[in-house]
Amino acid sequence: MSIAFLHGLHAGRLGRTALAGSVMPALLGLIAPAVAALLAGGTQFAMRLLLALVLTLAWQYVFARIRGLGPGLDGIVTATLIALLVPAEAPLWQLVLGVSFGVVIAEQVFGGRGRNFVHPAVAALAFLMFSFTDVDYRAGPDIPLATLVPALVLLLLSGQASWRLLLGAFGALALAVWAQGNDPSPILLSGAISCAILFLAADPVCSASTDAGRWAQGILTGLLIGLFSQAGSVFGAAIFAILMSSIFAPLIDYLVVAVHVKRRARRYG
Repeated sequence: MSIAFLHGLHAGRLGRTALAGSVMPALLGLIAPAVAALLAGGTQFAMRLLLALVLTLAWQYVFARIRGLGPGLDGIVTATLIALLVPAEAPLWQLVLGVSFGVVIAEQVFGGRGRNFVHPAVAALAFLMFSFTDVDYRAGPDIPLATLVPALVLLLLSGQASWRLLLGAFGALALAVWAQGNDPSPILLSGAISCAILFLAADPVCSASTDAGRWAQGILTGLLIGLFSQAGSVFGAAIFAILMSSIFAPLIDYLVVAVHVKRRARRYG
């Protein structure tokens, strides 16, 4: 396997993301869940969101100046997702560490948005879950499922999310939960799980680039969530499943392309 090929294939996502549009669909899609969280959490959520925004944009500004680039709006999406998905009782100092880890280690050291292979919000949440057991970061927030409908429509219509990946993920998750003898309805109707799959697993930068790869990654994500959920929280399982499937996304694309090349070689000699 060529490491250069994997990096080249991943770098190609930057161009695909640019062609697919700006971050505006994600920003607009986050308005409804953010407003619902603000109404439910009040000052606590407002403080989490403000802190996450300041930190994320500050780190992006620092690295943009170092690289001689202009800052983007994608940091607002990352900060809002982290603020939405961390529990209300999370101490602000832990949030500072989580946001900094996600933005710097998972995104900026790789060159910024478009060159990272793991979503910074996924890395931040996984870091917090691993590092701090005094707060139940694995429990997942209470996000009304209806507030995600505008985001689903906007992300699908703009090409920022793949329907193949989403269908594969939810279908495989339902099958995995049903195979364990459980009712998949509560998990499929969970706003926190749906938000994680829609915004994090289906992120155009951190997901597979080929159609077959999107099916494969979606199925892998759903199966892993079902498998990991046997050991504890479903939301925590979703975050670690998305983390693993994102890491394997370049390899999945590589295998899809390799199979396609072999088929063409057999067909045309």
